[in-house]
Amino acid sequence: MTENMNRSTEEKKFMRPGHHWLFKFGDAGDGTSCKKKFNLARHSSEDYRGTRFYNGQQALAVERWLNRVEEDASGLTFEEIADASQSQDANASQSPVAMLIISSELRAAGFTPREVIPPALEVATRGSRRMYRAGLRRLQGMGPKRIVLSADNNNYFRSRCE
Repeated sequence: MTENMNRSTEEKKFMRPGHHWLFKFGDAGDGTSCKKKFNLARHSSEDYRGTRFYNGQQALAVERWLNRVEEDASGLTFEEIADASQSQDANASQSPVAMLIISSELRAAGFTPREVIPPALEVATRGSRRMYRAGLRRLQGMGPKRIVLSADNNNYFRSRCE
């Protein structure tokens, strides 16, 4: 999670103390998510792929960002996007945003959010014991994946960011 990602129009209505974003770690090519460690002189910084890093920080690879969905007023349902450049607010004339996060902005890791199937398929599976949700999640072309964060996790993450 980070507090320092470009704020999309959709996200602004969810902004309040302890605001956070969700993402999935990526592979930096060596089996870890660490792209680069910064060992710099005191009070100096380095720009790396469009992001400023300071001594002791690490650039962590991000595979997928999760944005809150507009129709969930609680802000607990997220939708997976392939990369930040696919966001509604992305400017096609600018180069893509680096899929990185600064290690010092990480607030929590290792939790398991719940994946939900698209609403249209949820309705179709009600009342049918022959349909298995796990199989339905693998269907292609059914729209972006949706992830639900528990209210307890959300409150815990917000308390750590305040």
